[in-house]
Amino acid sequence: MCQFDSFIAYFSPIWYFYYMKIVFTGGGTLGHIYPALALYDYIKERDKTIDFYWIGTNRENERIVVEKNGIRFFSISSGKLRRYFSFKNLVDVFKVIIGYFQAKRIIKKIKPDLLFSKGGYVSVAVVYAAKRLNIKIVTHESDISLGLATKLNLRVANVIFKGFKLSETEQQDIRFVYSGNPLRSSMIYFKDIDLSFYEKRLVEEADIQYGDCVLKVKRKIDETFKKDKPFILVVGGSLGSLEINELIFKHLDKLVEKYNIYHQMGNQTYKKIEKDCYIGVKQIGEELGYLYKKADLIISRCGANTLNEEIFFRKNILAIPLKNNASRGEQVLNAKYFKKLNMLEVYEKNMNLIDTVKNLLNNNVIEQRNKAFNSFNYIDANETIYLKIKELMK
Repeated sequence: MCQFDSFIAYFSPIWYFYYMKIVFTGGGTLGHIYPALALYDYIKERDKTIDFYWIGTNRENERIVVEKNGIRFFSISSGKLRRYFSFKNLVDVFKVIIGYFQAKRIIKKIKPDLLFSKGGYVSVAVVYAAKRLNIKIVTHESDISLGLATKLNLRVANVIFKGFKLSETEQQDIRFVYSGNPLRSSMIYFKDIDLSFYEKRLVEEADIQYGDCVLKVKRKIDETFKKDKPFILVVGGSLGSLEINELIFKHLDKLVEKYNIYHQMGNQTYKKIEKDCYIGVKQIGEELGYLYKKADLIISRCGANTLNEEIFFRKNILAIPLKNNASRGEQVLNAKYFKKLNMLEVYEKNMNLIDTVKNLLNNNVIEQRNKAFNSFNYIDANETIYLKIKELMK
């Protein structure tokens, strides 16, 4: 950097940020990818002079999603972090060690000013490599409870962002910041949009934001759904949910008698079903915000990012959490938290799905939900995290 540039960089935050680099890390599931991409979109719009990079696993789906957003992607060796005894842990320890040295070499080459970790087992090697190289580290936990990777990473992190309000213990540590969970730009775009006006423009104009993906969905909905029936959106996370799919299939004939069903099954459990008032798809892309906006009721898993988006849209939710025997129990805790605030209903096995759906679409229930949404202090996670990152990077 020449003397003139040094002078400008010192006195102008804009020119100073020009020379900044942020590395993102996280992976294992797309639930660790999308919130970081949401933050990337936001920072990129606020400060167009920052360079971004990503260090993740060698899973092709993660690389594709990241690179599609214009971020240079580096993959490293990674091992799964298990909370139970397994001989695979011994093998994966070596994978993590290899990943650590790979990450260290990549970080040395990039010379970032800050590392943002979204968790997942791949992040641990990257975080500790960054610490060794004296890089500032921030990490974000979406769920109400801390994941194992976050617990390991917070030992060396400068800031730990939480999607849920801090516990009493966390409040004693000044590094913890209640930030909420980042939202994708497509969610923000559709939240307060006039949907009828958007749909009119969608048909009449060729160039409209998210038009390419939404127009196909709208045409399918117009062909398949009845306008006088409530719209139920069913989503099971980025990989789909066998439990939710089987529940919907079991009651599908009765559901379509009264409701329009838009069902995201996931790639692994998808099967083609042709039925009036029913649309089944493998995956939902950027049209998700549009579908959230149209939905009268959402049936979904209880990942923090999913619930965050649904509550942002102030939607009626029937939550079906992933049970403790299939996870660390974070989805059960997420669901309990929002149920206590009267912001959703949790589906239990002893419930009748048809009766439950009917009750949730009752006007009195909807009125109570709206009261809960009105009293909830929804925090702007994108702005909160961005301002803290900017402060750290000075």
